[in-house]
Amino acid sequence: MERGEPVDAADLLSDERWPDYRAVALDAGVRSSVTLPFRRSGLTVTLSLYSFRAGALGDAPHGPAHALGDLTATCIVRDRSYRAALTELDQLGAALRTRPVVDQACGIVMHVLGCDAEAAFAVLRRVSQGTNRKLAEVASAVVEKRGRGLERELMSLSG
Repeated sequence: MERGEPVDAADLLSDERWPDYRAVALDAGVRSSVTLPFRRSGLTVTLSLYSFRAGALGDAPHGPAHALGDLTATCIVRDRSYRAALTELDQLGAALRTRPVVDQACGIVMHVLGCDAEAAFAVLRRVSQGTNRKLAEVASAVVEKRGRGLERELMSLSG
């Protein structure tokens, strides 16, 4: 994996590079193996092949196993991208659904404090962070109360 090149053991009876692996593989009847690394977008996928015959995997780095590994790595990267896009889409959808109530709450805070929209949003954000509640929850509570009874609390947070 470090060099990004295939690593093979053509005959484990004579290959002494990895004594622990060699012992386990020979005990299982494995005589040769090859591991092919595939790198895509910061991800490394390896495909390991094993054979009960010595020297049987010499063409593996260039044949169907290479195509399979290449396709697998590409599919995993695409799946990750797809899942990230779905997550972002969900987050954007949630933000769009909560935007009206946040805007209403900002308007109420602006009226109560006599401040601009940026300052009102900063106050709502501080309440959200200070109470460990989502911004939409804080905004919904402000809208529900129409700002009543929150004047002192909002004033203390505006400074």
